[in-house]
Amino acid sequence: MKNVLIIEGSPRANGNSAVLCDEFARGAEEAGCSVKRIRAARKKVAGCLGCNACLRNGGSCVQKDDMAEIRAEMLAADVIVLASPIYFYSMTAQLKAVIDRTYAFYNELAGKTFYFIVACGAPDASYTETMLAALRGFTCCVPESKEGGVVLGVDSMEAGDVRKTAAVAEAYEMGRGIL
Repeated sequence: MKNVLIIEGSPRANGNSAVLCDEFARGAEEAGCSVKRIRAARKKVAGCLGCNACLRNGGSCVQKDDMAEIRAEMLAADVIVLASPIYFYSMTAQLKAVIDRTYAFYNELAGKTFYFIVACGAPDASYTETMLAALRGFTCCVPESKEGGVVLGVDSMEAGDVRKTAAVAEAYEMGRGIL
């Protein structure tokens, strides 16, 4: 059984990326995976200070916030899903803060499989390229990480719009396909 961690970057609890995460989680659970979800917007995660203290402290950050809990969940996961709507061609600040704070331990994420779920109000997938580049920029730093797949919920501006797209079924099938 695989342990799946979904990190949702959206501040909207019922937004389009959350709908896609629901479907991914449903598929993964049906496939026999254990699924945990973290809503980054509900956590207190400060931005990285760039102080490098973590490099001297065995990967422990000097900031005492919810990132310690997120770190433990990320390390325990076999599969990590990074999900966010697009805000000005990239991920939300909440998800970016989590990613930046992995600086203290990103090498420990070696070998994990990452999936990306992106919701976008723009009309086509070309608008997702910069966000995907940012997500892939993170995972290319993680040794031996693998990209498991991408779900793009485009043309979905208002909460729930994504339900009218093929992305909902794609998210479910992607979760279901985790072995």
